[in-house]
Amino acid sequence: MKSMLSDFLLCGGVLGLIVAATLALVGLVLSPWVHAVCGDYYVIVNVLLGMLIYGLLSGLALQLMLKVRPLPCGDFSMDSPVFTYWKLLTVVHMLGAEVMTPFTSVFTRPLIARLFGAKIGANVAIGGTIGEPFMVTVGDGAVLGFGSVVAGSVIADGKITLGAIRIGAGATVGVYAAAIGGIDMGENAKLIGGSMVIPGSVIPAGEVWRGNPARKWSVVGAAAKAD
Repeated sequence: MKSMLSDFLLCGGVLGLIVAATLALVGLVLSPWVHAVCGDYYVIVNVLLGMLIYGLLSGLALQLMLKVRPLPCGDFSMDSPVFTYWKLLTVVHMLGAEVMTPFTSVFTRPLIARLFGAKIGANVAIGGTIGEPFMVTVGDGAVLGFGSVVAGSVIADGKITLGAIRIGAGATVGVYAAAIGGIDMGENAKLIGGSMVIPGSVIPAGEVWRGNPARKWSVVGAAAKAD
């Protein structure tokens, strides 16, 4: 994946604005109060507050950019403006999410995914990684297993493919399974652990898929077919 000077300037400018806003909020607004309450420990508290605020501002900035200019789906070349925009959104998301690591747990992952644009239902368990959360919808009660990857982009053959991801209510993406690049999983569908779905695949409601590339194996509640 090539990067040009314009990429660094664009990303650096946006990240610089987020950093400046964070420093202003912590240094000018919150620090005096923190110093008064926490005494000698105010530096540690300020650092943690700075990380939290940076992450929150990153999520808000990303959602604002997507409101102004939504990211389209489809195939795009490496020199396309869409690819440049995708890189900007990805850098803002990844750095913001990384800074939020001290506040990330199995309980807060759905909240952080929502912060960066994901549509997450109730009682969702996230044990894996969500790439491009602003392209991902996860229904109520779905499970993303440990080490799984759900992402809206695939880079191959000199191009990037962008596609929305929908994980239906009650669906399961197994441990270390991958659903990337425009996947639609119906309600209560299951992707067995270690499987990888071809970009653009549709897994109907109630079906069980497995393999690499994944294909229909059985339906929920039925005995799996033999190898």
